[in-house]
Amino acid sequence: MTLLLMVAGNIVALAQDANFSELHSNTSQRSRTPEGDRGYYGLWAKDKLLTPPQYKSRWESAEDSIAKRKEFIDLCGKAFIYYDEKDALNTVIYGDSALRTGFDNDRIYFCVALSYEQLGDYKQAERTFKQARSRGIPNAGRALKAFRKRMKERKDE
Repeated sequence: MTLLLMVAGNIVALAQDANFSELHSNTSQRSRTPEGDRGYYGLWAKDKLLTPPQYKSRWESAEDSIAKRKEFIDLCGKAFIYYDEKDALNTVIYGDSALRTGFDNDRIYFCVALSYEQLGDYKQAERTFKQARSRGIPNAGRALKAFRKRMKERKDE
């Protein structure tokens, strides 16, 4: 019985060694470029699932990112001042410019969307509310729902 177990163990070991050498020969023939290995080993799925495009770097360098952040803060400050002064046109101008820097915050979306609504550009207001909702801004869905309700009431009048 012991002899049979030893023979079976050796056969399994030889089969595993043969399988390993086959895998090794297949991988050595593969392209050594990162994309070749990633495609062969299925790591492309990990890349696609764990790093969606919105989390990839949008700026060329850290200095560019810092400069854009400073520009965003400056433009937001101006947009908020104009929003508090009830100047919808300048709020839209500075708010849209701030959003084009690549940064955002919850208040800027609402200020810009409400200013578009005040100016009568309802399509752009809805688009801005939708953009806020897609970015995961808290209460953006509620704001969009309230906006649509106001549009329906306005249409019924």
